Amino acid sequence: MQGKGTEKQARISFILFLCILALLLIAGLTGCSKEGFLQPNRNIEMTIDSKLPKDQNGYSVFNLYSTQTQNIHTISGSIRVNGKIPNEPREKIEWESSHYWTIKFGDTIGTIYRRQWRGLGWQIVDSIKVVNLKTSQVPTINSACYNSADGSINTVIAPMWNMKGDTMTIVARCGNVVKVEKIILK
Repeated sequence: MQGKGTEKQARISFILFLCILALLLIAGLTGCSKEGFLQPNRNIEMTIDSKLPKDQNGYSVFNLYSTQTQNIHTISGSIRVNGKIPNEPREKIEWESSHYWTIKFGDTIGTIYRRQWRGLGWQIVDSIKVVNLKTSQVPTINSACYNSADGSINTVIAPMWNMKGDTMTIVARCGNVVKVEKIILK
């Protein structure tokens, strides 16, 4: 009889040991954040440069040049992680803007031309209008970029003429670093 009682106690002790071990593992894994457990500490240094003149308040000033189409301008900057250019993998920078515009159903969004060579040059044979099939919001900034081999970052803003007089706010994010730039649209 003593053999069966000792064996039963050993099984209970072993099951109790496994339960405690499982609880410790679960508590240990759930207490770790993704950044702290899987990745080393990252010190991100990021700059953005509108490449535009500044006014007396430090806001960038963008002189719109087209009344008909988007006004294209490149925003640049640089990024370093722990003092080094991120290479493998490169860093993703997310961009947002305070402004967008709407393209409506049925709006012409472009024209496709068919041309033929006629000895002295190209001659347009026919064209087809490309029509938007769905009303959509169009952002005024590209939503993301990755750094280049030299650590530079680039995106494009594209405000419309009817935004003239507004102050556009752009935001760049990488990890927990956020940079904000205000651009006056003149």
